[in-house]
Amino acid sequence: MQGKPQTRTSSVQGKYLYCVIKQRKPEKFNILGQDSKAVYTINEGDLAIAVSDTPRQDYPFIKEHLTAHQEVIEQVMRQGYDVLPVRFGTVAPSSEYVREKLLKVKRKELLETFPIVEGRIELGLRAFWKNMPSIFQEAVTENKGIQRAKSQAQRNPNQFKLAQVGELVQKALELKREKDAQMILGLLKKLAVDFKERELLRSSEPMKDSMILSSAFLVPKKKEKEFDREVGKLVQKDDKRIKFVYVGPIPPFNFVELHLKI
Repeated sequence: MQGKPQTRTSSVQGKYLYCVIKQRKPEKFNILGQDSKAVYTINEGDLAIAVSDTPRQDYPFIKEHLTAHQEVIEQVMRQGYDVLPVRFGTVAPSSEYVREKLLKVKRKELLETFPIVEGRIELGLRAFWKNMPSIFQEAVTENKGIQRAKSQAQRNPNQFKLAQVGELVQKALELKREKDAQMILGLLKKLAVDFKERELLRSSEPMKDSMILSSAFLVPKKKEKEFDREVGKLVQKDDKRIKFVYVGPIPPFNFVELHLKI
């Protein structure tokens, strides 16, 4: 029987790394990180890394650890810091290593990366069709080719003609999905400095394949309220057809991830 993932531990207190911030004075946050350890900063000049003590060298990629990693970075950001998220599971051997090998050696690289996140937040939006039978009917009503093929299949319902109707409907749905996605993105992209389209959660069952888009937007903090208003307008306009899931503000996880090789 396969057991739980094995994690190497050590009697030496390593440092689990969360994010890089700009801060001159050492900071003890009222935040608990991995294994419920206190989060604090290791500083060098005007740069610092938020860390917590750990005897571990490895962290398995499971929900408990991933959630702790992300929540610490979110809480640090909520305290007013611009954050450069460090890749999940990064552990340094000591405070001295963090100062000398990371904050000093990589100082230029870190400072050149900060402009991506300074004064900016990430906002996420997912959209789903609410009523798939209604969307199918829209696709048929809008497409003369589907109507003709459907009529022919009804008069001569052989397997080939039925499959042909299915293909035409599937293509029409993909075009409709793209059209609705571009309508949404067109209104929101203008308020963002960058955006990323994430992979859709697709279903092999047509009646459950309802996701239209899943996008992350990098937005200046000063435009957050305006972005909120535009999302609100979309919800009001398409409430009967589309369900929106709006998330944020969160750290720019989709736009920056520091790979600090230890």
